[in-house]
Amino acid sequence: MRVLLLGATGNLGSRILPALLAHNHTVVVFIRSESKLRNLVHSSAVDKCTIVTGNATDAIAIEAALVDNRCNALVNSAGLAAIFPWQDPQMQEIEKAVTTAAVGASKNFPIFAEHGLTYSLLLSQPSQHLQWSLLAPSQMVPASKEITLLSAPRGHGLVSANDTMPNYMNTFLSGLRFGIGIASDILVNALRYNTSLEDCADYMAADLAKDRSEHVGHRVGVIASGKGKKE
Repeated sequence: MRVLLLGATGNLGSRILPALLAHNHTVVVFIRSESKLRNLVHSSAVDKCTIVTGNATDAIAIEAALVDNRCNALVNSAGLAAIFPWQDPQMQEIEKAVTTAAVGASKNFPIFAEHGLTYSLLLSQPSQHLQWSLLAPSQMVPASKEITLLSAPRGHGLVSANDTMPNYMNTFLSGLRFGIGIASDILVNALRYNTSLEDCADYMAADLAKDRSEHVGHRVGVIASGKGKKE
């Protein structure tokens, strides 16, 4: 599959790039700075990609990159979500630009968008124009500081579920009133859903390699296979 990747200089995107290549995808990288990418990712991986420079908030440039390079899939890992209300909500601007570009490009050929797009915005798009899935991991940490070309897919060991968190575990505090029980469950479970950037990157690349993904039109929760539900 020909994949346009946004955010390749980020923590997750830099791992998605070699994962996509390992799964035999053709990768077109859309970034602001090629030099930053080459300082971060080994040249053996970067040299196998087509580089397009541009801003992730520029819908016209993103659509042109999709059409000009005849990409039939898009992975967006650009931008950081604002944690506090006073921070710049850059993610929304990026998500709007990416979705607009993907729908526009779909008039030329089918396009499948994955990752980083707002759920409500995606739901509002006609399904005949855009097939999407939204990976929803918890905290992701790097398994390795070195980012280089992979000789084969590394595998991931993740368990997934559509529109829910797999193996979610209720605690003895669940029945507490005034929302305390729900909040306690979330805090307890949050530690269990930590995944690695590399696992999430491989999961996305492997899913794109399928003829038909079971995740189309869904949010996708993931957990490491060793963190199953305790009975």
